[in-house]
Amino acid sequence: MSSYIPLLVDMQGRSVVIFGGGAVAERKARYFCQGADVTVVSREFSAGILALAQDGRVALIQESLKEPRDDLMAGAFLVVPATSDRQLNRALEDAARRRGVLVNSVDRKGEVTIPSVVQQDQVVITVSTGVPALSRHIRQQLQGRLGGYCKMARLLADLRQRLKKAVPSQKRRRDILNSILSDPAIWSILDDEQYPPEQGYAKAYIRAREHLSPDERDCLDAGDTPQGIHRRD
Repeated sequence: MSSYIPLLVDMQGRSVVIFGGGAVAERKARYFCQGADVTVVSREFSAGILALAQDGRVALIQESLKEPRDDLMAGAFLVVPATSDRQLNRALEDAARRRGVLVNSVDRKGEVTIPSVVQQDQVVITVSTGVPALSRHIRQQLQGRLGGYCKMARLLADLRQRLKKAVPSQKRRRDILNSILSDPAIWSILDDEQYPPEQGYAKAYIRAREHLSPDERDCLDAGDTPQGIHRRD
């Protein structure tokens, strides 16, 4: 039975060491360099990895490894053995584990697996099925549906911060946000392509205010009103 737990980790400033310089290592480097400090260790590097290094997105160490070296893993949060030598990959995995370093294996299950990811603005959805083809299919199905969710995420995040000042009760704030989330009129506005983004957001915001009592709206309006929104009451 799998014991994997879905987890989002802030990789800012964390070290990821990738061993290998081919297509698989390049794919891993592109993924992890979105947030982590990535070092790629190999005798040769693909054109894509060299381009990442040229852009300052990864660091390169040119080494022809025959066996693991502890100094190359020093300070690593995660190690990715992605060489063409399966025996070396196993040795790198074992060495990383002895140091207490997490491993993302490219050809078998390690401590860390990379799910299919759908991301737009504040919305991040991960899909893991154990069958990569199915995960890709689900991801592709989701990609075309994110627009309204991203707009709703922005609206709720904005209101949530403003409600903290306007509505003292945490339960009441939660009820307001849930009520907004369940309002089909707001979803319809956010999904309507005829509105330019800011105009649609403004209309949704005005509609969302109707879920507050008059006194709560007064307190909400006492703060700064989002740009482009003109109150009518």
